[in-house]
Amino acid sequence: MNFKKLKVFTTVCDCGSMSRAAKKLYMTQPAVSQAILELEEELDVHLFDRINKKLLLTYPGEVLLEYARRILVLVEEAQSTMKDIANMNTGKLRIGASTTIGTYLLPEIIRTFGQKFKNIDIPFAIDNTGVIEKMLLENSIDIGLVEGPIHSKEIIVKPYMDDELFIICSKNHPWAARKRIGPGTISEQNIIIREQGSGTREVFENTMSKHNIPYSIKHVLNNTEAIKKAVEANIGVSVVSEIAIKEEIKSGRLVKINLEGVRFLRKFNIIYHKDKYHSKLFEEFLRHLCSGNF
Repeated sequence: MNFKKLKVFTTVCDCGSMSRAAKKLYMTQPAVSQAILELEEELDVHLFDRINKKLLLTYPGEVLLEYARRILVLVEEAQSTMKDIANMNTGKLRIGASTTIGTYLLPEIIRTFGQKFKNIDIPFAIDNTGVIEKMLLENSIDIGLVEGPIHSKEIIVKPYMDDELFIICSKNHPWAARKRIGPGTISEQNIIIREQGSGTREVFENTMSKHNIPYSIKHVLNNTEAIKKAVEANIGVSVVSEIAIKEEIKSGRLVKINLEGVRFLRKFNIIYHKDKYHSKLFEEFLRHLCSGNF
């Protein structure tokens, strides 16, 4: 049983005769008769009775007609939807972002992309880099934006933009008046840091290790906003992305501290699975990201 035979069957039902159905379908009458005969043989039922030179549906024929109409409508809907997807009139793109990017960059990226493609569904997930990497490997998302290192060889990593982390303290902290400290003084402070798997934490720890600078982690929080509030309350100091502290620095609630001889540099990266099919929508989103028009 295939779509062509179902189409022949429903047309015969609508036209009431093999000859009229053949004319409507631009087929020969023997070809229409053969399609109906093959359908009956495949299903092992009799679909039509011929009474007084009229074709009348049998009970199996009535049941099949109901299914056939539903199937053909679904096929037409599928074809129409595929056409819309191909023309980017509809579609879905699943995005994942690590916490800093997801909080401070992704909303505007999605908003401006949605203005260009109004009927596109863009579900997104925000978590640490490790979780976003795992979601990509499990095909839970199509594309990711992360700030931390990626460890799987199955994932393509494309540099997106530069970022720098800064040590921050409260305006009431002794460091606030200095704004520049020596590496040795940081070991005396309570560090508030992101959880394991966070790109921010990995960059901080790798940089500190590279420069042989001792430090003491006092509090672990999985939310940048919570960290900023804790630092503002003078519970400790932390290291966060520059893009996450613009408002607080401007208002004076937090102070950005330079660590002498040390910079916490990193790349924001676009990531996707190496075997991922690049649909038109996927490519358009990549172009949108690289354009910076948001």
